[in-house]
Amino acid sequence: MKTVLFACVHNAGRSQMAAAWFNVLADPDKARALSAGTVPASLVHPEVVEVMREVGIDLATQQPKLLTEELAREAALLITMGCGEACPILPTAMRLDWPLEDPKGKPPERVREICADVRARVMKLLVEQGWARAVDIHPLGEAELPAVRMLLEQHQLPTHGAGQLNGFYVARASGRVIGSIGVEQHGNSGLLRSLVVDTAQQKTGVASALVHRAIEHATQRRLKALYLLTTSAPGFFEKHGFSTCPRSEAPPQIEACWEFRTGCPSPPPSCAATSATDHPPPPRTRQEQRQRQS
Repeated sequence: MKTVLFACVHNAGRSQMAAAWFNVLADPDKARALSAGTVPASLVHPEVVEVMREVGIDLATQQPKLLTEELAREAALLITMGCGEACPILPTAMRLDWPLEDPKGKPPERVREICADVRARVMKLLVEQGWARAVDIHPLGEAELPAVRMLLEQHQLPTHGAGQLNGFYVARASGRVIGSIGVEQHGNSGLLRSLVVDTAQQKTGVASALVHRAIEHATQRRLKALYLLTTSAPGFFEKHGFSTCPRSEAPPQIEACWEFRTGCPSPPPSCAATSATDHPPPPRTRQEQRQRQS
């Protein structure tokens, strides 16, 4: 297993973010991350703690550490973030420098942007090195139902009927449930529902993989149309072959189902419906959409 060391000045912002994202997104059997600073602070910056908490990562108990040659010697890769000449030069480790802005004292909006930049850099590194977590998508097992319901509740999505469907799938990584999706069949149409991905695993392709699996399920059962409800992600689904259509175009059996009647808030325009024809590409998040399939 490879060790990556993220180093900055105070080990209270950028390097803490990077190590945390790395350990969430990396396959733990392939790589891990440590972080340290040349002049460590006493605590992680509170603005960093707050923004990372928003994405499901708790840094409140993390203690900034001193960057020593002994610590750095463990690393196969040293990534520096503003410590300049104070960072050690190790002949045994590859070294990269990420010119990231210090989040200390910045407003929340800017800290979120820095956090997103760090995450994108970490994800790119993991993909390039082949260290990203492997995700397994399979039919829901009874023992996984509590984890799925917890995910749905955390994201304020309906749990009514979740897991009681023939056509419910989960995504697992490193032995943990990180996402789910279900296809609820009504006549020769289906309702795509309960699409959820753990906050820290979003924008890693898990949602797309789940939707693709749901489409395969609908195709195998020769469903003519697949609908879904969303208030916030029409673009996500349109990239995967869906097109918006009014709620009124949904067949009566879909309109009568529980989620279609209660899962989308008023007024109706806040929800959209889409459709796509014959062997469409995969969709994504949660919108009132329809997809036609042969």
